[in-house]
Amino acid sequence: MDFQKYFGDKFEKNLYIEKTFDGTPEEYKECLKNSKTIYVSGLSDSFREERLWLIFAPFGEIRRIVMGVNRSKLTFCGFCFIEFENSSSADEAIAFFEDFMFENRYINANKDIGFSEGRQYGRGMLGGTMKNDKKVRYAR
Repeated sequence: MDFQKYFGDKFEKNLYIEKTFDGTPEEYKECLKNSKTIYVSGLSDSFREERLWLIFAPFGEIRRIVMGVNRSKLTFCGFCFIEFENSSSADEAIAFFEDFMFENRYINANKDIGFSEGRQYGRGMLGGTMKNDKKVRYAR
């Protein structure tokens, strides 16, 4: 499947889609449109789940929160999945958190196709996020 053709300049951001979604790009877009799940990144490693419940609860009823885990250290690594009871709540949260800064960090919230087992682990070489791998590489 040629994801470059379908996603153009956004291909780099969507490179992981090919590994996590079995379907056509059109099916992916439809799944994303109806999704009740958002992916939140840019959180500090010391962020706690309780805080996420407090921050995102005003947008609607939350079904569950899945914290991102460093697969080597088994500690939180700065991202999470938040599943709402309806997709309009997810859309409102995304709109609110566009260009939102919290604790001197920009919080990114994007629609996600939904959580599946295994996606809670960081994909970086060090077990966390790839962004943290870059920080370690440039700190040397």
